[in-house]
Amino acid sequence: MRLTAEGLEASRLLKKGREELAERVTGRYFERRPQWEKSCKHARQKCAEDTRHHLDYLSEALSLSRPAIFADYVVWVAALLARLNIPGEALNTHLALLRDTIADQFATAGSSLAARDITMHYVDGALAKISQAVPEVNCFLDGEGAFDILARDYLEDLLQGNRRRAGQRILAAVELGSSIHDIYLRVFQRVLHEVGRLWQCNRIGVAQEHYCTASTQMIMSQFYPKIFSTERKGRRLVAACVGGDLHEIGIRMVTDFFEMDGWDTFYLGANVPVSGVLQQIAERTPHVLAISATLSSHLQAVADLLAAVRATANPPRLLVGGRPFNALPDLWKDIGADGCAGDAAEAVAVADGWSV
Repeated sequence: MRLTAEGLEASRLLKKGREELAERVTGRYFERRPQWEKSCKHARQKCAEDTRHHLDYLSEALSLSRPAIFADYVVWVAALLARLNIPGEALNTHLALLRDTIADQFATAGSSLAARDITMHYVDGALAKISQAVPEVNCFLDGEGAFDILARDYLEDLLQGNRRRAGQRILAAVELGSSIHDIYLRVFQRVLHEVGRLWQCNRIGVAQEHYCTASTQMIMSQFYPKIFSTERKGRRLVAACVGGDLHEIGIRMVTDFFEMDGWDTFYLGANVPVSGVLQQIAERTPHVLAISATLSSHLQAVADLLAAVRATANPPRLLVGGRPFNALPDLWKDIGADGCAGDAAEAVAVADGWSV
């Protein structure tokens, strides 16, 4: 990994002072914008929460010497706020106060000038990119093909709260000849991306988003008798989300694809501590460990886990995936992985290539 001493020092200081920094930034923000606190019941609480998120992503970017991690996050936040009709000036003000407060904090903590300067550089770089935020992300379900129509109908069923009809629609498609591979990649994956887009556009709430995900997981489970009946090929996979990551459906789909390819899989689920993964590796002796990271704030946890696995005797090949790796295609090399995949099909292809 391309780590720097000043980046690691800055990241450590941000993590150590996270709560104090969040409170100080929030206080300064409402000193300048007292009218905003009056207009929203939980404005101060929300501002402090947002500041913690900013600090988490900034800390992650610094620890990995990747300013693009923080810049990508800030652009995403700017786009989200635009869809909520919150003026871009609010985020600019917030980040400028964050930068100045961090500078004050670092001076008080006696940090090196290099650590302070690199942090200011990361924040200034992200501020410069706010104007690049895309106000509207294109729909993931455009098109008039059979799977496009099926995906739109399936999503409509879920948004109406009709999980039974959504499941029946999917099962009917499989009975008519659609493969489980296609259902996963061309319906489930695209629908879940669209659900995320709708939430980001403020068209659905978080409860609807969770309902769509949970319903899809339940419908996926109906395919398990077929998935687990595939002829075995003598290869083993352990798959998990790192500690703190609760978004498990992506790695669940990856695991199912490995099962359909004849692998024996051991799916550990979401929010798995390093000790749990190491124990399963010792017991299962997998050929591949697949780890998912949904958010950039999970990257240090991924790096720590991969380092711990590499320190074991005869470690498996290390495969990673998730949004941060899609946004930064070469990040997997710096984080200590052996390979990266953009979706479940690519994950199987990469791992099968290792077995040749």
